[in-house]
Amino acid sequence: MNDEELAAALRGAFPPVPEHVRALGRAAFSWFEPAAALATLTSESIATPDGVRGGGSRLLTFSGARISVEIEVCGREIVGQLAPPSAAEVILRSPAGERGTRTDEAGSFALSGVPAGVVSLLFRLADASSVVTSWIRV
Repeated sequence: MNDEELAAALRGAFPPVPEHVRALGRAAFSWFEPAAALATLTSESIATPDGVRGGGSRLLTFSGARISVEIEVCGREIVGQLAPPSAAEVILRSPAGERGTRTDEAGSFALSGVPAGVVSLLFRLADASSVVTSWIRV
């Protein structure tokens, strides 16, 4: 059996991979930032005001070697702050695509219209270093 025959036999043995799965696989490589430091999720809580049922905002903290990120996820909005406060480009990454904003002088930022599903935040800092959060589901 030569290589072409083996490849044909394998294609016949397994169902084809759906195109949307292939697209997600290709996108995963485009999201890879080899120089970015990872900030992992270290704290998560749900803030629900007294007397209110369900649906409160989520408070998450991501910690990295040089910087931490505190965010609040409320519906389809993410509001956050870098600590220590830093100027940065903020890029929201999801299977729906990327879009961004910038932090203000206090290191704060806000993103509205966040798509449902998994997201990650990439921060390109003023000193040319990058920090990326682990993926979360919103």
